[in-house]
Amino acid sequence: MKRTLTIVALSFLLVSAAALADTVSVTSQTSFSSPSGNITSTNSFAFQGTQTITFMVAGKTCNLNGSARGSVPMGCNYAITVAPNGTITGSLTAGNSVCTQSNQVAASCK
Repeated sequence: MKRTLTIVALSFLLVSAAALADTVSVTSQTSFSSPSGNITSTNSFAFQGTQTITFMVAGKTCNLNGSARGSVPMGCNYAITVAPNGTITGSLTAGNSVCTQSNQVAASCK
C-alpha cells in the first residue's frame, strides 16, 4: 500500500512538472545618458510545452522549438536579453537537442 501511494504521488509530480514544461525569461536593459544610470528588468513566462514557441520582443518575432517536438524531460527553457540598442541575445538554459540551441536563439528572432 505504501509503495502504491508513493508511485501515485511521484506520477502526480511528474504530470505537474510536464504541465508547465517550457519557460522564456526576458531581460530588458535600459541605459540613461543623462543622468547616467541603467535599469535592468527581468520577467519569466512558464507554460505547457508547445511545438513552437512564438513571441514578439523588440519589434522582432521569435520562433523557438518547444518541448512538444520530442522528449524533453525538463522542458525547453530560454533566456533572452534585449540590449539598449535593440540587439537580442539568448541562450538555452535547460533542455536537449530538441530545443533551439543557444547559438541559434538570437537568429530565431527576425
